[in-house]
Amino acid sequence: MKHINTLKDGDRISDVYLVKSKSQAVAKTGKEYFNVILQDKTGVLDGKVWDTTAPSIEEFDSGNFVYVEGDVISYNGAIQCKIIRISKANKEDYNPIDYFQTSTKDKNVMQKEFDELIDSVRNKGYKKLLEKIFIEDTVFRKKFFEHQGAKSIHHSFIHGLLEHTVSTTKLAKLMASNYENLNMDLIITSSLLHDIGKVREIADFPVNEYTDEGQLIGHIVIGYEIVKNAMDEIKEISEKEKTELLHCILAHHGSQEFGSPKLPGLIEAYIVSQADNTDAKVEIMVEAIKNAKQSKKFDINGFVGFNKLTNTNFREATGSEI
Repeated sequence: MKHINTLKDGDRISDVYLVKSKSQAVAKTGKEYFNVILQDKTGVLDGKVWDTTAPSIEEFDSGNFVYVEGDVISYNGAIQCKIIRISKANKEDYNPIDYFQTSTKDKNVMQKEFDELIDSVRNKGYKKLLEKIFIEDTVFRKKFFEHQGAKSIHHSFIHGLLEHTVSTTKLAKLMASNYENLNMDLIITSSLLHDIGKVREIADFPVNEYTDEGQLIGHIVIGYEIVKNAMDEIKEISEKEKTELLHCILAHHGSQEFGSPKLPGLIEAYIVSQADNTDAKVEIMVEAIKNAKQSKKFDINGFVGFNKLTNTNFREATGSEI
């Protein structure tokens, strides 16, 4: 199989890919065509189907695996595929895991870091809560560790939620270490739990769409519910400790504009929200730079173009190795 990130102008492909999206469009000449975005674990490829009368075009949709024959060309400085034949693939012709991006970090190392962060919590109630959710419930542990961190904005790959959670917790600990008399157990526990609702907000791959619960309730409130229900069974956590932990989860987006029902009312909650935002924003920039390198869509000075999620234009610093 030819991976998308290795394709270059002049290549011919005859492989199975995942359809990330499919839509009908009209060219400037008035000719109708189908725009099919193909995906594997290394990236995405813009594909064009000009024969809209081909019966096979109706056989597949977004989320399906397809067999593709086509020519790779360069258009406006970017690689795309002129699709000659495309049809729904047979299940025996592909392994789904080959088509979804995964974290570039070692999952075993991240899992070890995650467990070490749990072990570092001294508060008996909080530690028992973390062990109940992430250690004793092996089915949930596996689901959490494999889940994506977001639908598309950042960490939208297998093990993305694990990577984002470990990174956010480490950042929060580092920030908190610069100040005195903070509740480090509250910071670690709420950081590890802050995005737990995403396992129900976003459907697993290959669907990777918001669930009905995700659309109507959202991961912040879902996470609040999961943690509250789990804490109700742990007598070692006081009512004040419960309230403070739940507050950190509700406030972790930092502002009501971005979905937090409450603004941070504790220093610990503010630190968690800032660590979460920092990790998300940095990952957005890293992924944008990687995508620009792959598609060669950046200006002469290496800037990737204005990004509305960071509200800025940016590039890689001299000497960086993103």
